[in-house]
Formats: sequence, C-alpha cells, structure tokens
Amino acid sequence: MIHRFLTQAALAGVAALLLTSLSGCAGTRTVVVSAPRPCEQAGTDCMADLMQALQAWQEAYNLRDPVQLRRLYAPGALITDDEYSAVPLGGSALPEFFDEMAKRPTARMRWVIGNLKMFGETAVRSGECEFDEQVDGQVVTRPVRYSLAYQRIDGHWLIVLQHLTLRP
Repeated sequence: MIHRFLTQAALAGVAALLLTSLSGCAGTRTVVVSAPRPCEQAGTDCMADLMQALQAWQEAYNLRDPVQLRRLYAPGALITDDEYSAVPLGGSALPEFFDEMAKRPTARMRWVIGNLKMFGETAVRSGECEFDEQVDGQVVTRPVRYSLAYQRIDGHWLIVLQHLTLRP
C-alpha cells in the first residue's frame, strides 16, 4: 500500500512537471530582435548598405517596377523633381509618381558621378546621372543633377527627399 502510494505520488509529480513544462509551448513565443547598431559604431556596414540602396533604386527604375520603387521610400517622403515642381509629392501622392513613371517603358538611368555625406543615421547623395529614353525611334538622353536624402529606418536606408533637375 505504501509502495502504491509512492508510485501514485511520483506519477502525480511527473505529470505536474510535464504540464508545467508544456504550458510554455502553448503560449505565444516572442522573438526579440535587437536594434540595428548605429552607423557611428565600429563594425557596421552602413556605407555598403547605403550604396546597395542606391543600386536598388537604379535597378527598380530600370525594371520599370513601381511597387519595388515605392518600397525604397520612407512614409511621407517628398519628391520635388522638375516635372513635379508645381506640387511637391509626398505621403499618399507618391504612388501617382511611380505609376506615371511606369508608363515610360523605354526609360533607363545610370549614375554618372556622386558625392556622399553621412550624418549618423541620415545621408545625402548628390551628383549627376543620365536618363535615356526612346522617343520616335531615337534615344534621347537627359543629363540630370540629383539630390537624394536617406534616413536609416529599422536598419534600412529609405529615401526621405528626392530632387532631380535637368542639368543646364
């Protein structure tokens, strides 16, 4: 009888232990993701990431992919290009800009020269690029000066301000 009592007590203890350990499995697990290291911190790849963001913009533009381009802009970004000088586009008006861009299937761009200055989690790239487009069977090249301001948000460089103007 004592043996049977100890066996029942041991089984009850094991059952309680199993229930306690398994109860953590039924709950929601949280994954803690550490914040990206600040650009001033040694060992960060901020410059390489920023250069990749510039390349991603060129690739998305040349693919004529408005969805991919939109992802490269921060919420509330401003575009004040020559073609849109009357009303700077920002926030909810941005999709209009990208949808219009997609209607020019032969347009392509390339970087010519650029200067880059980083200010912690903000960066400014300015310089010259060229846009080629076929018009009436002829390739028309538009030389352009540009300024792009980037903000590092959740570890990604996103455009917060874009200005392109025809080079004189």
